Amino acid sequence: MSVPNPDQLGSVSRRLASCIRMLLSPNDSERAAAILGVQRTRRTISEDRSVDIHALADRIEKSNGGLSDADKQRIRAEIENARAVGYAEGVQAAEARQHGTGAFRNTDGTLEWTEVALFVQRQKHRLDIKHHEFIDDMASRTVYGREPTPRQHQYLHSLFYKLGGKVT
Repeated sequence: MSVPNPDQLGSVSRRLASCIRMLLSPNDSERAAAILGVQRTRRTISEDRSVDIHALADRIEKSNGGLSDADKQRIRAEIENARAVGYAEGVQAAEARQHGTGAFRNTDGTLEWTEVALFVQRQKHRLDIKHHEFIDDMASRTVYGREPTPRQHQYLHSLFYKLGGKVT
């Protein structure tokens, strides 16, 4: 006998499994159709010499879910690898949310004003020249830690958003 093709065995196994499931139907006509389906499948196997009925029977009898031990081991390894990658990405995302690009964040997760001032200063060439003096003044305050007034905070953040800055 020739070696059975796994694809053909799988196809026949699926057809037989479908017929077996239909045998559980409460409908008499469906159960009769299932029996006829099994008989048709058997005839097809008998006519097709490339499918070995004994190999099919062995596959049904010794079925372990359709996966070999090597396949199961490979799948377990892939799952473990995906879990490790997902965990690493999750840790990285959490750290980015907590710390952002800079080292310091406010307790509510927003950027420290000093980082906003330095970002705006690096991008000031994209703004109108009338803002440059204010931007340089805010950046110079970062050196001495002098906190801007609430209005200065508001103006600085409006420039930050205008430049496309995002507080995440």
